[in-house]
Amino acid sequence: METLLSDSENYYDNHRRGNRSHAVRYSKVRVSDLEDESDEIDGDLEGVSLIRREAGNDLEDDYKGKTFTVQEAIDSLGLGPFQLKLFVICGLFTAADAMEMMLLAVLSPVLRCEWQLEKYQVALITTVVFIGMGITAPIWGAMGDKFGRRTTLYMVSLWIGYFGLLTTFSPSYIWILILRSLVGGGLAGSPQSFAILTEYLPSKHRAKLLNLTQISWAMGTSFEIIVAAIVLPSLGWRWLLFISAIPSFIICIVMKFLPESARYLVAAGRREEAIKVLEKAARTNSATIPEGRLVCSSPVTQQGKMSDLFSPMYRKTTLQLWVLWFVTAFSYYGMVLASAEILQVHNAKNEGGENCSCNLLEYDDYITMIISTIGEFICLPVNMILFDIIGRRKTGAIDLTGCAVFFILLQINMPQHLLTGIMLLVRGFSAANFNFVYIYTAEVYPTTVRTLGIGTASAWARVGAMLTPFVAQVLLDQSLSAAVWVYGSLGLIAAICSWTLPIETKSRVLPQSVKLEEEEES
Repeated sequence: METLLSDSENYYDNHRRGNRSHAVRYSKVRVSDLEDESDEIDGDLEGVSLIRREAGNDLEDDYKGKTFTVQEAIDSLGLGPFQLKLFVICGLFTAADAMEMMLLAVLSPVLRCEWQLEKYQVALITTVVFIGMGITAPIWGAMGDKFGRRTTLYMVSLWIGYFGLLTTFSPSYIWILILRSLVGGGLAGSPQSFAILTEYLPSKHRAKLLNLTQISWAMGTSFEIIVAAIVLPSLGWRWLLFISAIPSFIICIVMKFLPESARYLVAAGRREEAIKVLEKAARTNSATIPEGRLVCSSPVTQQGKMSDLFSPMYRKTTLQLWVLWFVTAFSYYGMVLASAEILQVHNAKNEGGENCSCNLLEYDDYITMIISTIGEFICLPVNMILFDIIGRRKTGAIDLTGCAVFFILLQINMPQHLLTGIMLLVRGFSAANFNFVYIYTAEVYPTTVRTLGIGTASAWARVGAMLTPFVAQVLLDQSLSAAVWVYGSLGLIAAICSWTLPIETKSRVLPQSVKLEEEEES
């Protein structure tokens, strides 16, 4: 029996050192309580039974009070295959979103010609997409905070793919409006992928790596232009819609490799699940998470409370972010739509005719649009450098000012090659604006309201995107100068909002909840 007891002690010590998730202990029990009784042992003899304990239930004594947070665990993971996997999956979401947005610019001239649409009808095709996005953005955000990012993203990808595919069979203009608005309703949930990526990046690398997500967006827009240049002249717009819907179904397949957010799991009181996710990530990166007990505050009974966005600490930030998201989307999508319109006007002038409804984009126009998209790649290194040198707020102010200035310059008569250069700069600065607001919003809000904060802010972005077609496609048709001054003026106002944001998120640890933040401040 002494040998058995000694072996049990050794097993306990080795097991605790080797695998923190399955600590065990021994206890003495009477043989009569054991299932496997032996005739050689009488009822007075005591045996030893090893009893397994679940990790996290009673580990304080084992680790002598050591604790660690989710952020500390994520920082200990470093950068490796785990983050690369997240970048690929989340990048697919971003690229698919970009394709659907760029689709609006290349599809509008074709439908205008085929169905003899008025300018305001063409603008409505874009507007209804953003109406759908504006309605569902807060809903998707709240769902992400309540039910998890991963579950919500499954629903989002299926929604976009299904209604995108149905749009292919639209028999009339009215059906185009209905189905594209439903596609927009799904696109509003795409920022969930950005939130989950943000929550798995180490603090010191977060800004640089989030900047790289802009590559996925630029690749998505470029790919859509290339597909449109090939498909539209030969197969028509229905095939373009069909091809554009395919990435959403591909995402559904790869979603099984996307882990749930550990921050969400901890905030929801599901600590053991969070530990399993973090340990799996550590194995993938050949790293280890800190020893000790994962610190978990009491489970949050109500995730995604709108009132938290207007708590004293975040009220001003929330209101200013809504302005920034509105102007950012208004300017970016305005430039996307205005590109096609400006090129159509340019073609009409070169041909000595009027700007009729059937001035379709030509091969050179697609090349110009692709070149202008390069501006979105150029903004990446600039933002990456400025974020770490002068901070998020001032970088955003510079981006917004640059976008406003070059937008205003578009009213000057110039050769097409110079016009292409100005369009490239506007696209670059406007893409940098989106890069800034996404990163700042994801960093400034606590985990409990992060996707709700992004969702409500992006809802205001959709409002801006709803209105911009009537400037970029309707007002611009009447007066180019009036249109660009609208964009320029709003850009300068937004630059002031960015400069005066109350919280700088440079090197800031992601907060877990509004309550904890307020307690720390007090």
